[in-house]
Amino acid sequence: MKTLLCVGDSHARLIGQKPDGGDFRYARVSVTAVNGFDTANVISIKGATAAGFYPKNDRKSSYSRAARAIKRLDPAAICFGFGQVDAELSCYFVAFRDNIRLADAITAKLEAQKRYLEACKEVAGNRAIVIKGLNTATIQDPKDLRKMLHRRIRTRLQAPRGQFTRRADELGITIQRHWDINAELSSGLKEKSRALGLPYFDLRDVTGSEDNPGLSKPEYCVGGGDVHLRQSALVEDMFSRALAKAVQSTKTVPTP
Repeated sequence: MKTLLCVGDSHARLIGQKPDGGDFRYARVSVTAVNGFDTANVISIKGATAAGFYPKNDRKSSYSRAARAIKRLDPAAICFGFGQVDAELSCYFVAFRDNIRLADAITAKLEAQKRYLEACKEVAGNRAIVIKGLNTATIQDPKDLRKMLHRRIRTRLQAPRGQFTRRADELGITIQRHWDINAELSSGLKEKSRALGLPYFDLRDVTGSEDNPGLSKPEYCVGGGDVHLRQSALVEDMFSRALAKAVQSTKTVPTP
């Protein structure tokens, strides 16, 4: 039996309950269908970053959890889908926490991508792997971006509201910069994947805005500050087809 494992952050599950006609469904571990495989499993690790995916002495780490899933499921191929959290939230968190420039935080995330890809190769062993790229950003309203920063970062750092707002202004956080970060980290991951000879895929050509490469088209945005692509059978079908095509391009897993 030929098995596929998809492992990544919450964006690996394409958010929400499985719609009629869709290939993926929401769950921590869900069995789904991908062309060319007898069975496929999707495992999402909420909040996991590409920068944090590497071997460490922590059973709860994303790397350790992925390693256990690989051992248990013994897949023929693995799709790694980390990196979205780095662009959506983690680069901002590092800039606030370490009191550094946003540009330096972004550079650190870019530099961590090669280590992430090497870790993917290490944990996969001799199995075929593919890399899922970042989804285009879905936050369209500057107010929604600021609300997310206050809710997800200020609260965690226990920073006074006024002080946090001033620091956000100093860092130059704008909605356009948010979209630019998405595009920058996506391009970096794509380039590094291909440099290492790793099959890569994303849906950016379909979901991305023509005017802002880092932003999703309105029909793919949920609104209200939700950072996930809008759930639809169409998106899930496109994801499944792109994934199957990428996996079939590897040398280890034969095409059906």
